[in-house]
Amino acid sequence: MFFIQLAVILLACHLFGWLAERLGQCRVVGEITAGIVLGPTVFGRLESSLGQSVGLFETQHIGWLAHVADLGLIFLMFQVGVHINQRHPEASAQGRFAALAIALLGLVLPFALGVGVALVAHEHLAPTYSKWGFAWFCGVALAVSAVPVMTRIVQSLALQETLVAHVTLRAAVITDVVGWVILGAIVFCSRVDGNPLDARYFAAQLLVAFVGFYGLTRYLVIPFIRRAQARDEHAAIMPMVISYVLLCAWVTDWLGLHCAIGALLAGLMMKQVPEFTHYWRNQVEGFLNFVLLPVFFAYAGIKTSFASLGSQENLIWLGVFLVCAFVGKFGGAYLGARVSGLQRTDSAIVGALMNTRGLMELIILAIGLELKLISIDAYTILVFMALIITATTTPLVRRLLRPDPHVFLSKEMLQTRSSH
Repeated sequence: MFFIQLAVILLACHLFGWLAERLGQCRVVGEITAGIVLGPTVFGRLESSLGQSVGLFETQHIGWLAHVADLGLIFLMFQVGVHINQRHPEASAQGRFAALAIALLGLVLPFALGVGVALVAHEHLAPTYSKWGFAWFCGVALAVSAVPVMTRIVQSLALQETLVAHVTLRAAVITDVVGWVILGAIVFCSRVDGNPLDARYFAAQLLVAFVGFYGLTRYLVIPFIRRAQARDEHAAIMPMVISYVLLCAWVTDWLGLHCAIGALLAGLMMKQVPEFTHYWRNQVEGFLNFVLLPVFFAYAGIKTSFASLGSQENLIWLGVFLVCAFVGKFGGAYLGARVSGLQRTDSAIVGALMNTRGLMELIILAIGLELKLISIDAYTILVFMALIITATTTPLVRRLLRPDPHVFLSKEMLQTRSSH
């Protein structure tokens, strides 16, 4: 059954991704939708209605799916860490200020709204979970942006060389880095549960682990890769890197954090390796994007349940989270852009792009569900929130471009390397 399941997942994600592109959406919107459709509420009911239920994606038949999804998540987070290190064109002081202002206000406002709404919703959505852990986590979930998805949208709209795109991508990277730091702090606090002795012991473990990561990277992995490059033995690079990533993921998982955090740290530490992004893109990225990533989407969809949206109260909470997430992120980013001197249309485009969620949202939600920071009802609500808001991004940006598609093409605040 493993091969049939994998074939169905890959075909469904490809088909829905293609349909999304035909409808003017980003491909990831279709891929996330495919994962939800393959879940028990849609695919399971379709099987039952046909009287041919084979339980293709029932719980007892998807044990392998969790492991493959985790593998996809590990390498996806490593890839995110590697991409964070890519240098963008140099910006002027005003351009850097714009990115910081957009990131700060685009993070603080939705985070505050998320925490506030979660504190009120806790009794209904997650009564058996830690109240403040749930609230802080929802704040992070509403505050993050999806840099990979945003990059795809920018490319699909041919905005790569615009001031707005460069400033927004910089701001999104800053937002995600801060978001991951906050998420790490939340996981740390939930792990020690307020016990000072446990906190000191766990902090000591983390310190030893991070020092070990650094030593392993600097004195073993990077020298090995450089020697392989010097000897033109490129085939030896990826086995070492993949083993290194899996080791880092295992250590953080063993410490009680999450395997994704170790993979992210591994990616951040690879910035010292010249041309590594080129090796990764040529040898691994295609397999990750077309095989492992669809499995991650499918597993995320299988864990969602339309039954969670069956009650009127849960639908109301979905609406509340949608409004707070959109208004908080759009409003905060818009204010940050205006404060930094961008025009109204430019600022509105920044706000729309910063509302891109998709992949990063699913990653964070998967971590929260696995670490028991959120309930399945809250998980389902936040997955649909991410899907709906991401689906609005491309049409909204297109709408904003209609009055004058060249209004934001000024590069007064942006100096590319070619000008040096």
